Amino acid sequence: MDLQPVSTVDKVLDILMLFSSERTQISMTEIQDELSLSQSTAYRYIRILVDRGFLERVDSGNYRLGATLIALSRAAHHSDRNLRLAALPSMKRIAEETRESVSLMRLVNRRVVCIESLEGQYALRVTIEYGRTQHLHSGASSKVLLAFTNDSQWDNLLDFPLKKLTENTITESGPLYKHLKEIRRAGYAVSDGEIDVGARAVAVPIMNRHDQVAAALSIEAPASRMDDTVLDGYIALLQDEAQVICDLLK
Repeated sequence: MDLQPVSTVDKVLDILMLFSSERTQISMTEIQDELSLSQSTAYRYIRILVDRGFLERVDSGNYRLGATLIALSRAAHHSDRNLRLAALPSMKRIAEETRESVSLMRLVNRRVVCIESLEGQYALRVTIEYGRTQHLHSGASSKVLLAFTNDSQWDNLLDFPLKKLTENTITESGPLYKHLKEIRRAGYAVSDGEIDVGARAVAVPIMNRHDQVAAALSIEAPASRMDDTVLDGYIALLQDEAQVICDLLK
């Protein structure tokens, strides 16, 4: 039986989503095993991606992202230019004052992507690289972006059952939705080892001229350097700089 077009699109995109900054090459066998595909089906999808320049084969026989995706990445980077330019001075001030990593993240479809980052100055630091993606239900930036999105959209944005990344990841809809409403009331989100054990982060929303959430501004650090007293100061700092960015975006 021929595959339906939607099914083909889903699987092709699933292949692309296997890649990350830590995983730049993938074998045919890994694609088959992780997506439960037959060899012939996996080959068909990979051939589509290679023909369109989304993937290319390397000497080892593995596959890596191709020139078409690189071009699209540059286009996406340029599309965020105004937001990044508005946020970068504030991010630099935060980084200079805290010496910790600072990131700017936004919602892209049902994932959260880092569109700008400044690395911390300590030897032991938490870093979110430019282009990194993460799940929408875990992490301070993700939760802020979701919390300040209309809650009528939450069911469509989240794909249950949610993946449990650590023991601190909230995966049930009831507790998660309650938590998101608390974040909206507080105006910030905190992550305690929800993605990486031992890491802590705090994020606040950046709103656009239409009072819609445009991005999340966050500080990331080892939990040992971000106790509750330090956290309170970071929240105030982030909120002050977020307001500066919001004013520039209006």
